[in-house]
Amino acid sequence: NEGNEYFKEKDYGRALAAYSEGLRRRCGDAELDAVLLTNRAAAHFHLGNYRSALNDAIQAKKLKPTHLKAIIRGALCHMELKNFVEAIAWCEEGLQIDSKEKKLVEMRARADKLKLEGTFLGTQTDFSSRRKCQGRAVVGTDLLCDRNIKLVLEPSDEEEEVSDGLAEISLDGFHSGSATGAKVHLDADGSLSWPVLFLYPEHKQTDFTVAFHESSRFIDHLMVMFAELPPWDLEKKYLPNNLELYFEDEEKEEMYEVNPEHTLLQVLQHERYFVKAGTPTVLVFAKRSPFSKKYFSGKKVHRL
Repeated sequence: NEGNEYFKEKDYGRALAAYSEGLRRRCGDAELDAVLLTNRAAAHFHLGNYRSALNDAIQAKKLKPTHLKAIIRGALCHMELKNFVEAIAWCEEGLQIDSKEKKLVEMRARADKLKLEGTFLGTQTDFSSRRKCQGRAVVGTDLLCDRNIKLVLEPSDEEEEVSDGLAEISLDGFHSGSATGAKVHLDADGSLSWPVLFLYPEHKQTDFTVAFHESSRFIDHLMVMFAELPPWDLEKKYLPNNLELYFEDEEKEEMYEVNPEHTLLQVLQHERYFVKAGTPTVLVFAKRSPFSKKYFSGKKVHRL
């Protein structure tokens, strides 16, 4: 109920936190958990966290296969992720439950058209996102100074060569640059939400969270992001409780382990954490993996 109140007020960060707290209570009621997951998916969706929203929709559908709202939300996520074949499959599944559901009928037709034409939704989505961001308060450096958050404002020569777009991120040096295009913004309650980039060096993969609330814990995001194993994790190692997080101090060429129980703000306030190009970056490894041992070989690592 608390989450629903926040959702009505369009305070999606707090709604997400409330739904997560409800799920942590483990009530044992599959139908209620399905509702909580679907509602949290909606909150994630409005924050632009489409993969996390999709994971919640998948979990909700597992608990209640006929939950139409979960199916609609999952189809919408696939549309935003430009997975048009999957979006069509979700729409078809929902239409078997209710053949007259208007949202699914319209989305099915749109997905089919986009798949056939081979076009992308990027331009429209980017414009919509920019228009929404115009209404947000501009975050001044004084807010960051008050929080003891350190920014690196000038890109290095190497970073200037990095093109826009996540596909162009340099995974060798782990520079996020300005590739994401998202910005930190100020919520109505005076809290900050950041775009955060997760890097998986072993598989040269990335995840991008558009709005990571500064008081949210990393473990809560990992629980959502890895509710379903990613397709590139063939060895099934990337489970929420089997992950280690690090950030890199490029100036000293040292690595610092991050406590997953810590909030984003706690990490950003670390004396050696510097936010580059407005996007905090975290490296993710499977625990005790041969790759991580090789990666850290010869480097100074500050462990918990």
